[in-house]
Amino acid sequence: MTDIDLSTVPLSALTAEIKRRMTEFTEAQHMMAGFVPSEPTPVAVMQRARHVNNTMKDAATERWAGWKKWSKDNPGKTTKDYWKWRRANK
Repeated sequence: MTDIDLSTVPLSALTAEIKRRMTEFTEAQHMMAGFVPSEPTPVAVMQRARHVNNTMKDAATERWAGWKKWSKDNPGKTTKDYWKWRRANK
């Protein structure tokens, strides 16, 4: 590419060249718009199964299953007493 002394080129010629190049650029953008999809392609979404077995919750429910009956049968006793009773009766 050769260096041109722009002080020798008239301002009207410079602005005309810039306008021409900007017009070419915008036309090229519009032509390329047909090749680029306007909407993003859909992405597969992983969905969680509706009925998932929660083993931690099931285990906790099983551990506390006898608490209500035991606390009615043993008024004044605490949860510590309940766990001692469960360990003893395994």
